[in-house]
Amino acid sequence: MSKKEISKHIPGIYNYCDRWCERCAFTNRCLNFENTGTLSPWQNDISNKAFWDNLGKKLEDKIKLLHKAAKKYDIDLNAITKEESEEYSRKEKKDRQSAKNHPLAKITWLYADEAGKFLEDNELLMRKIAEKVSHFNMGIQTRDSLEKETAGIGDYYEIITWYLHFIHVKFMRALMGKIDDDGWEEENGYPKDSDGSAKVAIISIERSIEAWASIMQIIPEAEDKIIDILSLLQKSLRLAEAEFPEARKFIRPGFDEQ
Repeated sequence: MSKKEISKHIPGIYNYCDRWCERCAFTNRCLNFENTGTLSPWQNDISNKAFWDNLGKKLEDKIKLLHKAAKKYDIDLNAITKEESEEYSRKEKKDRQSAKNHPLAKITWLYADEAGKFLEDNELLMRKIAEKVSHFNMGIQTRDSLEKETAGIGDYYEIITWYLHFIHVKFMRALMGKIDDDGWEEENGYPKDSDGSAKVAIISIERSIEAWASIMQIIPEAEDKIIDILSLLQKSLRLAEAEFPEARKFIRPGFDEQ
């Protein structure tokens, strides 16, 4: 890779994105996209086994490169003691459990579960689309109007499903980062990674709220259930802003820069 090619990339832009490459304006400046752009939708879906299988394969390849470099420079990667390794594992397990027990992690998990159940039972959405088609067949609705409205339903559905599990995953990363924070970033003038992860999750919540509110207008008969789902998102948002008060100020490389 030439220096010119390296310079076009925005360093770290992929650390604070929503992984929705199809809707991103920065794919031509993202090194991660160059490495993953040919992956299947399944391999890009964090809730799918194929994603984690591919991630594991990439990690395995990186470890091999690391060992090769270590051998070149005569560095012993096994210098860490068994006790140190076990202590690290215990701490990581404890931190993850603490993050899982946090109210923010619990409510975003509950949201994914409740919203997922609603989406699985999409009879109301299908019924609404059938109603629109019926109106077109009777001459009540124009083709352009039909295409616009059904496309809108599909778009809202896609937004909701994309962020369904992503919100919880990003907040788990943010919470674990905050638990493990030793103060180094702040002391050295760097923004906190936990705030960056939280900001992406907050944006995902807000986009999901907009999509759910639009769905509710389309199928008002599901208003009660959708309001319950929106309530979970609103509570998640309040908890997130209380736990990560500096998150919205975080400048994400590329996305929040002029």
